[in-house]
Amino acid sequence: MLGWKSLWKYCLSREGLLITAAVVAFALLSYILFLGLLLPLFTRQGQEVVLPDLTQKPYIAVRQTLEEAGLRVVVTDSQYLPDKPGGLVLLQDPAAGTPVKRGRKIYLTLTSFTAPQVALPKVEEMPYEEARRLLQETYGFRIANLVYVEGKEADLVVEVRYEGQRVETGTLLPRYAPLTLVISRGLGEEKVPFVSVVGLPLEEALNRLSAARLTVGHIRYKPAPNVPIGYVYRQYPERVANDSVRVGTPIDLFVNSEPPKSTPTE
Repeated sequence: MLGWKSLWKYCLSREGLLITAAVVAFALLSYILFLGLLLPLFTRQGQEVVLPDLTQKPYIAVRQTLEEAGLRVVVTDSQYLPDKPGGLVLLQDPAAGTPVKRGRKIYLTLTSFTAPQVALPKVEEMPYEEARRLLQETYGFRIANLVYVEGKEADLVVEVRYEGQRVETGTLLPRYAPLTLVISRGLGEEKVPFVSVVGLPLEEALNRLSAARLTVGHIRYKPAPNVPIGYVYRQYPERVANDSVRVGTPIDLFVNSEPPKSTPTE
């Protein structure tokens, strides 16, 4: 008890009051210094920027703006959109209006310059509506045009064309590519002379059949001895009664060649 009484008496003395006042002043000054100088140094207060809306803007300009503001840019993903040019910002994280400090990472999703490649599914001899749903809704292709020809059955897909050329099942095409479907309207009653294309190069054989108003059935690529590469060495049917057939009759062709890489071996 004597010790506490002596201490209290000392604190009430002139010297004790001066020391107490000095300690309180030092503590107050330290607190003000911490709030005003050290705390902003650690939290970087006063160095925040508010993110603008970056979407639909060119990535190059966005990156330059963010880096000049002391922010770090990270591209996390890209997505191809057929109606938008490549290199635009699609998504940003954090969102527009978010205050961020210097050094913060800003995550961006961009539009891609190139479409992903998709293998063409088998739609030949498939009803048109079924083929349309498969190509558009499942694989993302666009049906740009329809061409009708004579054929065995009405409303069946005869072939698929891209950029004016026939494409085989399994061929890699850009997603959203515009395709032309050749559709059979069925066999007409009109008769045309039957033609043989054996011994002709494949391209000439196809032109000959088209000029005769006949259609091409299956093309089978198989090696054959004593036949030039790329020539038709057999067709089916080989002969028909009365040498006439209905318009649009399909003719299968056998060609001396290895199967194309994009064509399944039959």
